[in-house]
Amino acid sequence: MHNGWSDAREMISGSDLMWLAFVVLGGTLAGTIIGLAVAMARLREAEQKLFDKESNHESVLDRLKENEYRLRTIIESEPECVKLQAEDGTVLEINPAGLRLVDANQPADIIGRKIYSIVAPEYVDIYRENMRRVFLGEAVVYEFRAITLKNRIAWMETHAAPLRDARGKIYALLGITRDMTEHKQAEEQARRHQTELARVARLSTMGEMATGIAHELNQPLSAIANFARGCIRRLRSGGLRSEELLEPLEEVCYEAERAGEILRHVRDFVRKSELQLKPVDVNQIVRAVVKFTELEARQHRTIVRLHLGNDLPKVLVDSIMIEQVICNLVRNAVEAMAEANSPQREVTIRTRMFGIDEVEIEIGDSGPGIDGSVIDQVFDQFFTTKPEGVGMGLSISRSIVESHGGRVRAESGSSGGTILRFTLKISGQQTSRHERADSLHS
Repeated sequence: MHNGWSDAREMISGSDLMWLAFVVLGGTLAGTIIGLAVAMARLREAEQKLFDKESNHESVLDRLKENEYRLRTIIESEPECVKLQAEDGTVLEINPAGLRLVDANQPADIIGRKIYSIVAPEYVDIYRENMRRVFLGEAVVYEFRAITLKNRIAWMETHAAPLRDARGKIYALLGITRDMTEHKQAEEQARRHQTELARVARLSTMGEMATGIAHELNQPLSAIANFARGCIRRLRSGGLRSEELLEPLEEVCYEAERAGEILRHVRDFVRKSELQLKPVDVNQIVRAVVKFTELEARQHRTIVRLHLGNDLPKVLVDSIMIEQVICNLVRNAVEAMAEANSPQREVTIRTRMFGIDEVEIEIGDSGPGIDGSVIDQVFDQFFTTKPEGVGMGLSISRSIVESHGGRVRAESGSSGGTILRFTLKISGQQTSRHERADSLHS
């Protein structure tokens, strides 16, 4: 009995174990299959993501290539020179217009070379300084003279900006350069034309003032003749001590020098010359013009009054040109009052500081003034209110003032008459001194 139960238990235990093993085996297999299925699904998902990523990457590359092609097409078709330069001045890239600008037959003629090989020697330092500023992050515009690969001299203007990589580091200069040679030649021709026109105007002025000049010369020449005759009479009378001749002979010398000074001033006033800028005392120019126009003012019963500023800094000008401007304005005022038959005829000339780096010259009169509707036109070419005027004097005056970096304007006086003002730049050394003086008083 005992053995039977043992055998039964063994049979039951063996059956249970087989079932248990089968269940366990079946569960493991199912888990494995499920795991494999999940792994395969994830693998397919990863493959799909990788495929999508590669597709996106290819799409991005395609777009980048399209943008690069479009940009290169734009640059190559650009009619002005577009170039890239390294920090040491090496030309990295240049478009066809740039090749034509520097007279290169092929890209290899200029790419890989230093840009300084085509920059005129006197402009190399200026070019280097502007490149340094670009590689510090500035956008700059500068002009320079170039000597092309075929030794053609040209003026060029470059607009330069820094070119940065993805991390923001500047790795090249992007420059757009245009040929300014024709523009420079036109400026030079206009400047020469203005200089010649101004000289013609001075000749015309001298023709109109010929009577006054003859009178001015007649005075010292007559004095010389009188003093010389007096010396001759004394010598012929005998008993004359030599020291008694010193004073009249000194007067002869003085009057001769005075006549020579008048002639030199006339010669300088009408001479043909280039603009010669020098530091000059503006009050000295005013006094010279007043002396020059004194006779004409007296003939028209006009009083010229001076109110000149003290301790004014010197202005950087061509003194003959500025004399012409003041002379034109003074004579214009005198003639306007004479034509209007003004009962009181006064011309007032004032000089004073204007801001921190300019001196202002003001010429006012007591005439009838100018109609407010045309006052802005008085400096236009061929505009005149005189019956026999040609309208060039004030226009030339404005051109001269603007060529010196100044400004000119007209306005009606508060109590009648016309006021003409213009400014002149003071010289560099005087500017710094004046600024220091202002800082001490502020």
